[in-house]
Amino acid sequence: MADSNRGTRPLTAHGGIRAQTKSRKVGKNWWTKRWMAVLENHYMGAELPRGRAYAQAGQVLALKIDNGTVTATVQGAREKPHKVEIKFKPAPKKNWQKLTEILSSQAIFAAKLLSGQMPESIEEVFEEQGLSLFPVNIDDLETSCTCNIGGLCRHIIAVYYILAEEFDRDPFLFMRLRGLERDRLIKDIGSSIKRNTRKKPDYLDMELHSGPREAGTPFTREVSHFWNGGNVNEDHLTDVRIPPSPGALSKHLGHFPMWRGEERFLDALELVYKKASNNGMNVFMGDW
Repeated sequence: MADSNRGTRPLTAHGGIRAQTKSRKVGKNWWTKRWMAVLENHYMGAELPRGRAYAQAGQVLALKIDNGTVTATVQGAREKPHKVEIKFKPAPKKNWQKLTEILSSQAIFAAKLLSGQMPESIEEVFEEQGLSLFPVNIDDLETSCTCNIGGLCRHIIAVYYILAEEFDRDPFLFMRLRGLERDRLIKDIGSSIKRNTRKKPDYLDMELHSGPREAGTPFTREVSHFWNGGNVNEDHLTDVRIPPSPGALSKHLGHFPMWRGEERFLDALELVYKKASNNGMNVFMGDW
């Protein structure tokens, strides 16, 4: 049964997936912008801002990507949520096999993909194999919704926006939607690296170090004295101060995937980091 009134306000959804972007523009990475351009270049009238508002209000209750198909549940104006489906045309497996071999053999692709980035030149590789990384236009996607309005309804658009944010966070999700699984690609990249070199590449040999310690320098045994309240050589303490930007690492990692909270995750976490930094400094100075 079709929705008779396109302007009807949706029922309030509880615990839905909320779009973290509050502006009209979604995505900071080039691949997400390309994904959004397919939607925004297609005329939809008032359905586009309504779909965006649905995504921001958490009307998308569930979302799943499997075998090149996105299935989602979206709360609309009717009591029963709508079922949305977005499909990509599957590509022949032999094309994906050749594509994987090329991506695995070139260091720049391996480095970028393993660090969660998608190099722009990757599009050329897809085209050489007769594949399209991005849909050229909205007709390249097969969409459906149980609202039966037809075309791109606000429910499909809401799912499209949520997908955009997830792609921005993890480009492998986009590759998965095109039929290339993350685990398979990483395995093939790893196998190629082992075949071509005995030494791990620099991008696979990263460590997180604390303070100014030189890479490869072992920690002194004085660390155990520190945690047990003993005296530690002050030369090891260097400059201790509260970071100018709280939660810098979490901001670098990005928003929590498929966030369902009323408050933006990083906004809430920033307050926790600020308090922890102040408390940590007080403990360090002995003022506790």
